[in-house]
Amino acid sequence: MIPRRFALVLSVLLLSGAFALATSNWEYGADEYITVASGVSPDGKFAITAHGTGYLGYDDFHLYLTDAITGKMIGTLEEIVDTRDTNADAFAAKWSPDSREVSIVYRVGRPLKAVTYRIAHRRARCVKGAFDVKDEGLMRYWQAKISGSEPSPKIFGTQRGHRP
Repeated sequence: MIPRRFALVLSVLLLSGAFALATSNWEYGADEYITVASGVSPDGKFAITAHGTGYLGYDDFHLYLTDAITGKMIGTLEEIVDTRDTNADAFAAKWSPDSREVSIVYRVGRPLKAVTYRIAHRRARCVKGAFDVKDEGLMRYWQAKISGSEPSPKIFGTQRGHRP
């Protein structure tokens, strides 16, 4: 017979592991681009958006630097690959106060990954490729931004998307 306390602890551990492995997916409309958590730059000129095609958005999934006013794609953030999630609310952007730099934090596995870009002349240039997030502050930032996240304030294109 298994003691109740042990069974309770074991259940909590198994359930927390299941939640850690869960994915957050989205099926996007053909021209639907959704801004990630905290994805609009402080100056309001740029947004980091997500878009994918096919089942659960996994086909051709990318994040993009987008003009936050017109909704036009400026460029693909090609260094963000092998993501676990396709829902914009699973990614968090951390902008510098002057909107000249942005770090995007996301899950691949453990630990979290991040990529940092410098924004200049309406282009995103990678200054620090995909790196393991070891900074507790950046981990907590991502957790705070994605937990119970609110709907994106900026959705471009025709909204079709839905959580499967």
